[in-house]
Amino acid sequence: MTKKLVPLCLVLVCSLAFAQDKKAAADPWAGQWKLDTSKSKFHDPGPKEETLTVDAASNEAIKYSMKGTAPDGSAYTEAYEGKPDGKQYSFMRNGQEIGKISYHRNSDHNSTGKAVFIDGSTMTEDVTLARDGKTITVKQHHQSKAGAYDEVIVFTRL
Repeated sequence: MTKKLVPLCLVLVCSLAFAQDKKAAADPWAGQWKLDTSKSKFHDPGPKEETLTVDAASNEAIKYSMKGTAPDGSAYTEAYEGKPDGKQYSFMRNGQEIGKISYHRNSDHNSTGKAVFIDGSTMTEDVTLARDGKTITVKQHHQSKAGAYDEVIVFTRL
């Protein structure tokens, strides 16, 4: 009887481990996203193009990077890696820290963030993943010495 129980336990343990791996891999935010300029609303001319790569957006970690082309045609990269714990983590542009962002995860499909940039400007954002998993909508409010403005940035899944 014991010899039959050992393989059964191994199958059960392996099945649970596989189920855990599938759950961890099922992050609905993960993947590549393309800026939809037709649905986005920028204060100034927005990027000509931008690709967002989300590596993680869970209760444990937020990690993303962007590659884009600015209105003047210059290429840029941006990157963030932190936790949704309300603490500030570095936000990088072209390898240099340009500010810090703190995120709070409100649900599986929504997070809010607060940024403070090195020039003293600030930004708040509300980031929502559509229920169908096909779009990310980022609503931002910017505040600087020059004034305040809002932007809506929409990404579609590649």
